[in-house]
Amino acid sequence: ERKRARCAVFESHHRGIKAALSPITRYGGNLVATLDFFRDGAKYYKVTEKIDVAGLSTADISGLDLPTRMVLLKTAAHSLKILHDLGIVHSDLKPDNLLIKRTERGYTTKLIDFDNSYIAGSPPPPDEIVGTMNYYSPELVQYIQGDAPAGDLTPASDIFALGLIFCEYLTGLSPLPHTSHHEPAIDVLNGAVLTTPKGTLPPPLAELVAQMLLADRLRRPTIDEVHSTLLGHPSGTTVARKPRPPQPPTRPTSLRGKGLRLAAPSQERPPGEAASATTPANTAGKLVGKLFDRRYR
Repeated sequence: ERKRARCAVFESHHRGIKAALSPITRYGGNLVATLDFFRDGAKYYKVTEKIDVAGLSTADISGLDLPTRMVLLKTAAHSLKILHDLGIVHSDLKPDNLLIKRTERGYTTKLIDFDNSYIAGSPPPPDEIVGTMNYYSPELVQYIQGDAPAGDLTPASDIFALGLIFCEYLTGLSPLPHTSHHEPAIDVLNGAVLTTPKGTLPPPLAELVAQMLLADRLRRPTIDEVHSTLLGHPSGTTVARKPRPPQPPTRPTSLRGKGLRLAAPSQERPPGEAASATTPANTAGKLVGKLFDRRYR
């Protein structure tokens, strides 16, 4: 009965996201939503459009000419804009979920994987958050720790992750500073200000990425502002953003030396199914260590 209850919640979430996205998705678009979702026996299946990926790494992308990279930034921002206009937070933005497809004119991005998406301000419980820590926003880390309310998880959380991806696409590197944490959100919570390597980008783009990576979510640009700025870049102009009022500084959270690490990946299991003796109990991307004082099952 407990497993049936968990499966009912799991199915309701996935069907709800599918229904929310269905009016604005189409076959061949840059936002690759679920076409069908069903269970067969003890396994769940999803059907999506097949994407022939170009197989480019972030290092490969950073070596492309700037106009080509700008197309990738614009298409990624436009896909995310579709979500945010509906009040949906993707919640798992990372390079693996932005597929690169070759087109007749160059390349484009395809945004995938809405398994962890939710309506802004209504995320799943902290112990059900799944994702890649390297692309978490500071407020998402705090929410998982129990230090931030659910209402803090807005589309601004996606903007932080998108800023990290943009930095990698444009420079081939993660933003500075590079510390032993390896997770930019942890650096930000310890008071660091993330920036792109100097001299690697035109000033307007460097400024945009820096604003997307601000610790204060209320001062980050919206996806509309990001998209508009990118559209203005090729002509040599940028769209000025209305300055956001400074917010009281967030008290830095000292997380150094607490053994943060990522759990080893494991194969997916249906909700409620126990791990085998040879399968790690933690699912891919969940966190273990002293940073989060809980066990994930």
